[in-house]
Amino acid sequence: MLLDELALYDQTRLRLHDLLADRLPDDVDVDAMTTAYAYWVCTIVRRHQADWEATVHDYAERALHDAVMEREAEQRELDRLSTALRTTNATGKLLDIGAGWGRLSEVCNSLGWQTFSLEPTTLGTHLLRRHGHARTVQATGEVLPFPAATFPAVLIGWVLHHDAPDLDAARMMHEAARVTAPGGCLMSIEPLSDEFDRAKWLGLLDAAGFVVNRAEDFYSMPQANSETKCYALAIGVRSA
Repeated sequence: MLLDELALYDQTRLRLHDLLADRLPDDVDVDAMTTAYAYWVCTIVRRHQADWEATVHDYAERALHDAVMEREAEQRELDRLSTALRTTNATGKLLDIGAGWGRLSEVCNSLGWQTFSLEPTTLGTHLLRRHGHARTVQATGEVLPFPAATFPAVLIGWVLHHDAPDLDAARMMHEAARVTAPGGCLMSIEPLSDEFDRAKWLGLLDAAGFVVNRAEDFYSMPQANSETKCYALAIGVRSA
C-alpha cells in the first residue's frame, strides 16, 4: 500500500509538471507547487475516492489561476513565521502538528529548531522522511504521543479549519496545550472564512489555555464563490 501511495504521488507530480510546464510565470517555483499540489490531489483521491485524472486537471487549472497569489501569500507567511521563530524566547524542541510533506518543518529546522514533525497520514510521514525529516512521528493531533510539557514551542498550520468531521479541533488544541511547556510559544496559521472565522479560531486557542498576544491577517485570497479567505497567523503563550 505504501509503495502504491508513493508511486501515485510521484506519478501525480510528473503529471502536474507536464500540464504546467512553460505555462506558469517565470518566478513561480514549479517544483514547489507540484510538490504541494500532488499531496493535495492524493489526499482528495484517497479520502473521497475521487477520479485521479479529473482531480489532477482541477488542480492544474487552480495553479494557472492562483499561482501568483499563492506565491505572494506563501512569501508573506514564511516571512512572518520566520520572524516569530527568531524572536520567541523559547529554544530547543518544536512540534509541528499536521506537518504534511514538511513545508513548515523545513523552515523550523533551517532556523536551528529541533523539529518533531507529526503527521497522521502514511503518505505524509514517508514524504517527510524522504525529505530528510528524521524526527517524524505518525500520529493524530488528537492523541499526541509525548509527555506533558515536552516542547518549548508548538506550530500548528493549516489544520484547525478542518474541524468536524475530519478532526476534533478542540481536542487537538487541548493536546497541543498539554505537551507545551508553561510559558511556551504557540504559532497557529489558518485560512479564515465564514465557516471558520476569527472568533472560532481564537476561541479554540483560548479554551485550550493559550494567551494570544498577536493575531494578524497576512493575505486575502478571493474564492470562486465570491468569498474571500484571509490567511492569518496567531502567536500565543501557554499559560502556567
